[in-house]
Amino acid sequence: MQSTVTAFPLSRQQKLVRGIADVLRCKRGDDATLFWRDAAKALMQNLIARGVDARSAQDEVRGLFYAVMGEMEADVQAQKGRAPF
Repeated sequence: MQSTVTAFPLSRQQKLVRGIADVLRCKRGDDATLFWRDAAKALMQNLIARGVDARSAQDEVRGLFYAVMGEMEADVQAQKGRAPF
């Protein structure tokens, strides 16, 4: 009998999404890329260690990336809607 591990999607973990977005807002270029690569690698290793297969782990990290980008874009749009001081 084969069992399947279903983890709460990374992309739905708002604290994680906001935390990564906050860090990426402060970084540019190579620093941002390096941070994301390190974070993605650590998350992949954690998921695989918890029993998630590699392909599903990749899908989870990719979904997280899109959620983080969405969070950052939402912040930009919200700032555009603010009245100037």
